[in-house]
Amino acid sequence: MKDIKELRKEKNMTQQQLAEKSNISLRQLVRIEKGQCFPNLETKILIYKALGVSQNDIIEFIIDNYIK
Repeated sequence: MKDIKELRKEKNMTQQQLAEKSNISLRQLVRIEKGQCFPNLETKILIYKALGVSQNDIIEFIIDNYIK
């Protein structure tokens, strides 16, 4: 799956818009996009949902990255 910044830009969203839509702070989103912090799974799901990523793609991401 593409990274969060790339997906956000494809959707023509500002960081502020994505932060508000995903219910996280702008500061946290900026840090995530810069690779300065690594969000937990719940936060990633909130962001992906705000970006309109399909549930199937989110499930596939979880399986590929969190289930061994």
